[in-house]
Amino acid sequence: MSNHKPIVTYCGDEALFSALSAGLTCALPKEEVEWRRSYGRVPKTVNLDVIFIKFSVECLPKHPNLSVLDQPVFHIFWTDCSDIDIYRATTKDEISNWHTTLRNNGIIDWLIVVVLNSDSKRGKKSNILPRTSVVDKVKGDFCSKQNDRCFVLHEPFRSDVKSAESWQTFLQRLRHLILQGLNRNLSHFEENMRSQREKRTEPGWSFCNYFMLQEELAMVFEMMGQFEDALVQYDELDALFTQYVVNCSAGDMADWMVSFMRPCVCWDGLTLSPDLRYAKRENIQQAQSHLLDFRNYLFACQVALILKLQRPWEVAQRSLPFMHNCVNELCLLEIAMPRGSVSCWVFLSCLEVLDTCENYSNLVEFETYSLHTVSLWNYARIKLHELGELCGLMPDTESTSDQLHMVVDLLAGMGQTQSGNSGKPGPMDKLREALSSKESFKKHYLELSELAMGTFKHLGRLRNARLIGIELAAFFMKLGELYMAENYLLEALKMYKNEGWDLLATTTYISLAECHKKQKNTFKYVKACTHVTSSCVIDGDTRNHYFDELISAAQLLDKTVRIRAEHIFALSKMDVTAANGIILGDEVTVDFCIISRLPSDVMCNIACSLLHTAFEGQSDDGERPSSRTTSRSASQSSMGSMGSFMDSLSLSNSRSKMLPGNLIRKPKLRIQETIDEATGTAYVVCRNASAVLERMDSHPSLIQKDTDATKEDFVCCLQAAAIVLHPGSNLVPLKVKPEAKGNYALKQVCIEISSMEFLQWVTVPKCFDVICDEPSVSLTPDAGLLAGIVQNVELRIDSGSHGLVEGLVIKMVVSTGLSVQMKTSAATMLAETEDSLRVQLPAVSPGGSIVLPLDIVAALDSHRKHKIMLFCAWSSAPYEFLLSLRSPFTISHSLHTAGQQKFLQVLLHGECAESFSVVQPQLYVLDTDAITVTSINIPDQIGVINKEQNISFMWKLNLDPQQDPDVLPLQFTVIYKRLKEEEEVVRPSRKCTYSVSLANYKTLYSVTSHVEPASGVTFCRAGHMCRLHVQIAMMFTTTDVSLMYEVIADQPMWAVCGRTAGIIMVKEDSVNQVSLDVMPLVGGYLPVPEVKLSKYIREERRDSETENSEQHDLPPAQSSTPRGAFSGKQSPAHCLPPVPRQESFSKGQVYNKSQAMQVHVLPASNTSSLELGGHVVV
Repeated sequence: MSNHKPIVTYCGDEALFSALSAGLTCALPKEEVEWRRSYGRVPKTVNLDVIFIKFSVECLPKHPNLSVLDQPVFHIFWTDCSDIDIYRATTKDEISNWHTTLRNNGIIDWLIVVVLNSDSKRGKKSNILPRTSVVDKVKGDFCSKQNDRCFVLHEPFRSDVKSAESWQTFLQRLRHLILQGLNRNLSHFEENMRSQREKRTEPGWSFCNYFMLQEELAMVFEMMGQFEDALVQYDELDALFTQYVVNCSAGDMADWMVSFMRPCVCWDGLTLSPDLRYAKRENIQQAQSHLLDFRNYLFACQVALILKLQRPWEVAQRSLPFMHNCVNELCLLEIAMPRGSVSCWVFLSCLEVLDTCENYSNLVEFETYSLHTVSLWNYARIKLHELGELCGLMPDTESTSDQLHMVVDLLAGMGQTQSGNSGKPGPMDKLREALSSKESFKKHYLELSELAMGTFKHLGRLRNARLIGIELAAFFMKLGELYMAENYLLEALKMYKNEGWDLLATTTYISLAECHKKQKNTFKYVKACTHVTSSCVIDGDTRNHYFDELISAAQLLDKTVRIRAEHIFALSKMDVTAANGIILGDEVTVDFCIISRLPSDVMCNIACSLLHTAFEGQSDDGERPSSRTTSRSASQSSMGSMGSFMDSLSLSNSRSKMLPGNLIRKPKLRIQETIDEATGTAYVVCRNASAVLERMDSHPSLIQKDTDATKEDFVCCLQAAAIVLHPGSNLVPLKVKPEAKGNYALKQVCIEISSMEFLQWVTVPKCFDVICDEPSVSLTPDAGLLAGIVQNVELRIDSGSHGLVEGLVIKMVVSTGLSVQMKTSAATMLAETEDSLRVQLPAVSPGGSIVLPLDIVAALDSHRKHKIMLFCAWSSAPYEFLLSLRSPFTISHSLHTAGQQKFLQVLLHGECAESFSVVQPQLYVLDTDAITVTSINIPDQIGVINKEQNISFMWKLNLDPQQDPDVLPLQFTVIYKRLKEEEEVVRPSRKCTYSVSLANYKTLYSVTSHVEPASGVTFCRAGHMCRLHVQIAMMFTTTDVSLMYEVIADQPMWAVCGRTAGIIMVKEDSVNQVSLDVMPLVGGYLPVPEVKLSKYIREERRDSETENSEQHDLPPAQSSTPRGAFSGKQSPAHCLPPVPRQESFSKGQVYNKSQAMQVHVLPASNTSSLELGGHVVV
């Protein structure tokens, strides 16, 4: 049936057609042709392959609207007649009879082919009429109105270009005409099919007849290679039949439906082999098909088309809904079938589809196949399990005679369908083997289960895999393989608890309890019972039963069993009963609110371990930390202490492994959003996909096993004994008396019932501080203090945990340069000096403090770092406080010279934002009366200095040339005070002293320099050479008479020609003059180039050489060395010749009279001279 092709008849010259038929049959399907259908349907491209049969009246359609495949769609008449006489005699009559027969049957799709051979061109031509050829006669007699119905084929047996073109044109014309004829017949057929469909509500309408019509339309599409359209026709038939079944179940049964509802005696399953499939079509045509046979045939046709479309995965995708639909239709129509026959049909159908998909599968599309075939493996497993229970093949049952007869009847109803394929067992062979014995059934069932479960895991559908595991667990429990059953149940339990399926998890725990009970494992049985009895999603009778089992089993335990308590007991809140902190030695009470999920009262002992953490800086023996000055209450330090608790847990590898799953931080999803404004698109990127998308099923911290419950060290713990816990909320006080100070964090709760210990971590941070602080001392402020003025500080003494008794004495000692005084306070002053205090303290309650106000003053000329030491009775070591005091202002001086006269300037620089007033500046000459000073300051002036304002004072030094000392000691004093009114009233003014020592202050030389234009020129002009005259005069007798002068000129203004430095010998009572050539570079008032003097010390032997000669006083014979050589003990540098050097004068020893003097320089001239006939023109 799949080999159907359009039928084309031939008539006329059979020998001619026989010669052309082979080539024509092969050439037609080689090229594609566009198939244009009616009603505006989308054109399709097809390859046209036809069958040629001899024309006869019997082959003409008797009912053209009822079939398309069995009737010809086109008719061709062949002739190679070239003689007009022969045409008139015989050929015309043959064509006329053929044409008349077609016309009488209403056929208009025909073609007359006239073949012109080479010998026909040599025939005689008539000169009477212009058109006397056979072709013209044929067209005139039969194709006068349809010229395309006659085609002239030129010499088809030759291989020249003209013959090839004629042959190709003929093929194109023939393809086009055949498709026209097929369309015409197909249109009539479709109209008839639609009319039959519209009559489906009329009495006597048969679905089987309509099925044959629409299936023939699908076959036509399949014949033309349009498999998708053919599949649509079968899908429509499937939907139509399904609607009739639904209507029938609702009470609207069609008459023809009765034939499909006969009792079923054969359940072979799907048959996808074409040879076996077509045998069932006749039963459908004769309305003798059963529902399963009809469904099998219809689905087999759909599968055949899907495979031709190269979509084998779709076969598996459609199979499962098809089987569910068939089973549902059998129930809706109440078709009588033996027990187990439907399961046999489903099992055989699943394996048939799986074998077919396996033949078409490849590694590239393995994921696509597995996505749909896994459901078929699972469905086949389920049906095989049903057959095993029905036929007594389960491990815990024995087959009865009725069950054996049932197996025989089921095997007999499978029919005679071929089951093997090339030696490979088929579906029917596998089912026969599975139903033959328990061992065979176990083998096939486990094989199907492993295939289905493994494929589900590979696809990531873990829930389905775990469901199969639960059924396998029940199967292994029946087999007695309890270890395998336990593993499957634990895997399912992990998934249920992870996803929050409480009821399913509890049901699994019940199965686990039964498994452990059969294993006689009391240890695991107790744990399973605790989960069941504490579950709130099952009925009370079951919980009470397992509670009794739990108590009974616990009494049989020979050792303590430790169980995680999160699912049995819940800690809702914990309150520490301490308002103002806990002192070492006090009893601590923590109220626990425990919610019991057990169905009955239970007596237990409760304890909570404590994690002790010493305070920061506290030693192991509990000594006072050096930096701790205040205590913390339990409420203020709870969150911070939990941080230390978590840090301490992370320090130990063993402790970190004991953290519960809810304390382990899960990765946080980090999303980066990017918006492309150009394209208007947005996308998100997961920055930590590897962490967020980690497989959660195998994460070790999600579901902690009960065996992982580890008990902490309960040496230091809160505890209470003989406590009765009622179902629901219970308030339980736990007490402890700490033995060491520090922070105590609640870590793990242990509830002991008989031989069971229920352990639970405290996940909510909760802790308390046990304090035992000694008195502490602090001094504020300790920075930002100023020297030279009174500063207010406070000495704070905190009493600590136990307080201070009355009469304690403290002693305060300060460093040199610092004085201290105590103001009025609650303490009693016993003794007071400038550098020490002795104070008696009053009684201070625990946790209280006392503040001693102090006034300290540091001298301006003392060092800035000062120390205060405090000796207390409660501490063996003194307290030390370092104070940094800075001066409110600094003092500097500067010496100025005017010839032989000297002036001293004293400058006060403010160093702080606070303002100070300074008055009565005085300058004293020490150690001599020969020199006096004269103030040139404003009398009684009050100066103000601060960080933004300075002040200076000036004095003239009256020197005596005969008695001037080499070093002049001076002392500057000034009175200062703060500008604040309260300071002026309370605090007196203070004096500041500053010492000055002047050395090398006498004026030794004076320098006078001026610039003159060149001779004959009145003014200096830029770009012209000038003369710089320098006069150096000795003003005070000195031994430094060898001088070096240097001319320092501003390079953009002056250019010094020649040497800029030289050496002169200055004589007393004489003026030494030096002249140099200089050139001004710009015009204007230019400063005269500066002349710098320095001492020139002529050749002088090095000190090292002199010392060497003094130390080595050897005879000439021993100390002499050859010229150009040196001894081994003497470095080469000692033999270098003496080098002259220069030394600068001190400030004030050289007085420059021409300092700041300017010279007027004219700009450069812009005129030029020209010589004409001995005359110069300017």
